Amino acid sequence: MKRILHIVGGMYPGGLENFIMNIYRNLDREQVQFDVVVHSIREGDYTKEIESLGGKVYLAPRKSKHPLKNFLEIKRIVKENGYSTVIRHSDNAFPVLDLLAAKMGGATRRIYQSHSSNSSHVMLHRFFRCFMGWIPTDRFACSDNAGKWMYGKRDYRIVKNAIDIKTYSFNEEKRNFVRAAWNMEDKIVYSHVGIYMPAKNHEFLISFFSEIVKKQDNARLFLIGEGDLRPAMEEQIKSLGLQEKVILTGIRQDVPDLLQMTDVFLFPSIYEGLPLSVIEAQSVGLKCLLSDRITKEVVVTDLVEQMPLEESKEAWAEKAVMLSAPYKRRDTYAEVAKAGYDVSALAKWYGDL
Repeated sequence: MKRILHIVGGMYPGGLENFIMNIYRNLDREQVQFDVVVHSIREGDYTKEIESLGGKVYLAPRKSKHPLKNFLEIKRIVKENGYSTVIRHSDNAFPVLDLLAAKMGGATRRIYQSHSSNSSHVMLHRFFRCFMGWIPTDRFACSDNAGKWMYGKRDYRIVKNAIDIKTYSFNEEKRNFVRAAWNMEDKIVYSHVGIYMPAKNHEFLISFFSEIVKKQDNARLFLIGEGDLRPAMEEQIKSLGLQEKVILTGIRQDVPDLLQMTDVFLFPSIYEGLPLSVIEAQSVGLKCLLSDRITKEVVVTDLVEQMPLEESKEAWAEKAVMLSAPYKRRDTYAEVAKAGYDVSALAKWYGDL
């Protein structure tokens, strides 16, 4: 059996973490296993599921506090367990030295995988990007924007963020059941999926949702996720008097069901790599309103509208309300699969690495 080692910050549900798990669940695990080095373990993360599937989770010292210990621990894990293939997932170039540690531990194939098209601390990112030419043996990116951001003019391979499309296929009966369970039968439901962080632009989302409510008193907004900005979001929701209109669900394991219930998916991010949640929303047949900062590679159906973030909150609200007009949901499996987002095909490709 071959074992591939992934290195991440943590395995708390989020874009790149969901990407890893989507592949892992669909692997032939008698032939290939995924193990993971994390820098934190928290309640509700994927640790228990990984272990139940046969994988191992190693906890390394936090790089910010113990950089040398972190480096030596990664080297030790790779060497003592004989990993030949190591993949470092990140939205910036800072952790490229993790692959140097893997190289010193004996890893012959060292893959860097870019999951975003921007980050904070741009100057530091650009400095560490200088090492991308010789430490990784392979450079992957979820989109062209993410590849150019991470590797500059160096070559890279696009590896799309794939999902189990059939899990998200629209089902009218399930939609009605979930709407009844949440008492949403007579409501217009908007939703967003994503960690509460600046790039996701929740402040603007909540702001223009307050304008939607002025036009649709029965509108509700489901914010699915968790993160450090939650207290600030709660304060903004309270200040706008939206406590009864906005539902903060926290981390959920039933995201496909919540998307079935939704009428319009909202995603005004400031930057992204290639957001998996937008692919999921289209797989469920949802109309989507995105910012124009998001790569057009994510648009795989005619259900997507993109708007400049420079447009006013009133303009965003008007567009969202227009998209919420009744429409017939359809099966988009063929369109999403044709665009290369079927996880079964990607899992086989990863198994052959």
